[in-house]
Amino acid sequence: MNICFLSQEYPPETHVGGIGTYTYNMAGALAGLGHTVHVIAATTGPKESYTDNGVVVHRVRFSKMKLKELALFHYSRAVAKKVAQINCRFDIVQSSEYGSEAFCLSFRKRYPLVTRLATPFFMIEEMNGKVFLGPRPLFNWMEKTQTLRSDSIFTSTRAMANAVADKWGIDPSGVEIIPNSVDLSRVRKLGEGKPAPDSLADEDYLLYFGRLEERKGVHVLAEALPLVFEEFPKLNAVLVGSDLGFRGTPMKDYMKGKLGSYMGRVKFYENLPHEELFPIVNSARMVVLPSLWEAFGFVCVEAMALGRPVVASSGSGFAEIIEDGISGYLVEPGKSGLLAEKMINALKDEEGLRKISEGARARSQDFEVSKVGLRLLSYYEKTKDEWLRKRKN
Repeated sequence: MNICFLSQEYPPETHVGGIGTYTYNMAGALAGLGHTVHVIAATTGPKESYTDNGVVVHRVRFSKMKLKELALFHYSRAVAKKVAQINCRFDIVQSSEYGSEAFCLSFRKRYPLVTRLATPFFMIEEMNGKVFLGPRPLFNWMEKTQTLRSDSIFTSTRAMANAVADKWGIDPSGVEIIPNSVDLSRVRKLGEGKPAPDSLADEDYLLYFGRLEERKGVHVLAEALPLVFEEFPKLNAVLVGSDLGFRGTPMKDYMKGKLGSYMGRVKFYENLPHEELFPIVNSARMVVLPSLWEAFGFVCVEAMALGRPVVASSGSGFAEIIEDGISGYLVEPGKSGLLAEKMINALKDEEGLRKISEGARARSQDFEVSKVGLRLLSYYEKTKDEWLRKRKN
């Protein structure tokens, strides 16, 4: 098949979060299976096209503007133009709804358009405590319009399908569920290939990795850590990720207020490349992911692939990855006392941790990128066939 992904985020230049991770993994996997894959991604530098990992990457300039919606519209228009310019007849074009990159394309479709629900802007605003402002109407409308005008819609978890369907008036049964995926062999090669940095040598630590922000529940972890540290005097905590703050103040400052004298047992690292991150994950005693809500959670599967016991939030995408008590631990989100209790009980049970580690590694195999890629290709074929049938009628 000839496949085109639209993704502002794409390593190495614009690798921001889960959308970039997903696109990089899946584009490479599909190219490895013999398909022709193009990715249209953003750049703040010169426009260029090149081949990386078997994937043809086209960088389209993203111009920052005072009104974010206007910047997104201009970028969407540039993306639609680039799709038309590429000398390839695509069988499918795929975009996430976030940022409405396929908004303009959805009004002049030459090829079947698939929207993958990642996490819409309105959900991010609500989870970061900004619901009192309401979602920016135009931003929300552009994302919703692109999605509704798509030829098919899919997402990684039933939790995400239900959440968006309820808000946008979509029949959830019409949203296909195809889990996100991880290149397990790459994660294990990087994680097990070298030790953690000298700064963590011989340390016993819990790990959180991801953005330091409210929707990721980092403030909840801050409230739980003193209880855990009191129980385990030699245990430390490591947090890896960009500090996006907590309601107007840096997250580190909020944590300092909650941890007091325990703050000396917490180490922070900014975003790290996978070559440096995965050895830190591999050496952690436990990974804690206390998101208030999560669509899927690549970090969860990456940690499980390395056999790390994970404590994560129930009630959203994590619950469709972790089998509670078998391949990890689930705890009600937003409850620091329950989170601390879950961590303490798990850490006291060494044999239980060993079994969870084995279960996590086994469960991660269900999210191997090549396996999920075959499911996605089947979905593409079905979407293309339906698109062609409608065009004939």
